[in-house]
Amino acid sequence: MTPPAWLNSLVRAVRWHRRGLGLIAAAICVVAVLTALDPSASSSHTVVIASRPLAAGVAVGADDVTTLQVPAEVATSATLADPGAAIGQVVAVPRPAGTVLTSSDFVGKGLVADSDGLTLVPFRIEDKGVAGVLGVGNQISVVGANPGADTRVIASRVRIAALPSPGSSGALDDSSSSSGALVIVAADSHTARELAAAASEYTLSVVLESD
Repeated sequence: MTPPAWLNSLVRAVRWHRRGLGLIAAAICVVAVLTALDPSASSSHTVVIASRPLAAGVAVGADDVTTLQVPAEVATSATLADPGAAIGQVVAVPRPAGTVLTSSDFVGKGLVADSDGLTLVPFRIEDKGVAGVLGVGNQISVVGANPGADTRVIASRVRIAALPSPGSSGALDDSSSSSGALVIVAADSHTARELAAAASEYTLSVVLESD
């Protein structure tokens, strides 16, 4: 019996991205095989997957994503079906090659909306080790310290939108020559201006706040 076209596509994708497949992609493999063996299998559905590893802070390009046909049961309301919905978006957390992409994988989904008046603003903190314990969606306060001046709070209770990986290809403003760790937060326009101005005047650090 000739395998269905979607199963052939799935097998090729697994071969191409064997080492980069995430848990979601692995689940697709299981469901795909079961569906192929089930004569009552439902129709297929198009999903968008990462065609290469995507680092946090990277703006997705046309070559970074592709599509795959999978059983309709695998798709959810958050699963992307059109590559155009991913292209140009900024990745919030690292995604391995072969991972099925969803709306929650990108900066701005639930953190920045047209109606809330927030914008994205990047800044660097001096201690890279601190960035290692932060996560996208965490609420932080940003503190500035300047020799000879009092320490002051620059931004209070803003949410982290992205944490670009050091040295990542295409990561926002993350050159290897820059010191500290890059953090991108969602903030109102006034706070964004304050952060942008403080970045050149103060040594910045963050305080992790409870929600």
